[in-house]
Amino acid sequence: MSDIFLSPSALGLAAAGVALGLYKYRQYMDGCRIRIVTSEAKTSAVIVRRTAEKDKEETTSLHDILYNECPLLTDPEQAVMVPTPYLATGLLQTIYATMRIRRRDSSSDVAYTRELLTMDDGATVSLDWCGTEPSKIAPIVLVMTGVGGSSQEHHIRALAKTLTRAHPRALGARFVVVNHRGTAGTPITAPRPYDVGFTGDLRAAVAHIRQANPDAKIAGVGFSMGANIMTKYAGEEGAACPLACVVAVCCPFDIAVSGAAMDESNLLNNHVFQPAVMGTLMRALRRAGHLDLKAEWGLDLPKIRAARRLSQLEDELLVKVNGYRDRAEYYARSSSARFIDRVAVPLLAINSLDDRITPPQGIPVAEIAANPHTALALVPHGGHLGFLTGVPPTIWFVKPIEEFLAAILG
Repeated sequence: MSDIFLSPSALGLAAAGVALGLYKYRQYMDGCRIRIVTSEAKTSAVIVRRTAEKDKEETTSLHDILYNECPLLTDPEQAVMVPTPYLATGLLQTIYATMRIRRRDSSSDVAYTRELLTMDDGATVSLDWCGTEPSKIAPIVLVMTGVGGSSQEHHIRALAKTLTRAHPRALGARFVVVNHRGTAGTPITAPRPYDVGFTGDLRAAVAHIRQANPDAKIAGVGFSMGANIMTKYAGEEGAACPLACVVAVCCPFDIAVSGAAMDESNLLNNHVFQPAVMGTLMRALRRAGHLDLKAEWGLDLPKIRAARRLSQLEDELLVKVNGYRDRAEYYARSSSARFIDRVAVPLLAINSLDDRITPPQGIPVAEIAANPHTALALVPHGGHLGFLTGVPPTIWFVKPIEEFLAAILG
């Protein structure tokens, strides 16, 4: 057998190729690293009630909790979100997640039991529960979905299965989804619709759950529109907020920015997002046809029925129902960004930098950094409610959320 001989020049070229490949790999991994934004006042104390020892209270800061107990968000080696190779852009991540939002697999096979809750105006909100048997002390994770969403969405069920699993090292929480009025088959019993800034139903649901479970810690997790509602609610309540902590995923903090992004004419909006959202909303409106509308709203029903984009429905329905002058006032009043400085419970926001629905331009980075109770995880890739990694794709944010909630709830 003849000897294989490589000339010095060939060996040099091979070594250079390997070095270049490693350099490009490191560059790519650096581009997948998560950036954490927390208060510059890193010693500002937040009292977090923990259950490591009975009747013990520990004083710490949100910054220290993240850097000491949440390595998936802060450890240089672990805090990366490498997108699935064939879903490497925000657009692909968003389309894939939207088109497969109802899929069921072993990571999301949960069963709910439903509770109906009546609001002060006669509206009905459904609470879909899963997890361990009712317990006086088991933590409760309360979830709100995006516009047109429900407890049946894949990322909601995947999070539910992880947070409720029975394992000595798991959170072992009870999980409840607050389905918006008219969604998930919830009876429509009042004419007022939900909207991106309406916190009344969340407030009533939290009060109901707190009254029934006075000794349990309650955490809130919101997605997209639900994240805006959850964040705004936390700010409105301030120090009196009954939630132990909040996680906001893909929050459209500035509704004017996200509204403009959603109203653009492009592939994502025209063929994926707008048809999906408007289809759900228009079906709910048809189901509400038996209800008498308030004359003072001044609604033009033919224009509402003819709406083909969310902005048109906002103009003809949501602006008028709320008594605002125009869509600009509706967006301004509904934006959770103006409430960030009032948040007084630990709040973690997770946003991707390639999200075309809630663009990073709308994230109030300075305000989050100024409040010792709030933190932001900026993920380079993930799209809108995608965050898909590995082959086959799995949802990255499930584990960091579990890690954060375990650190706060104990």
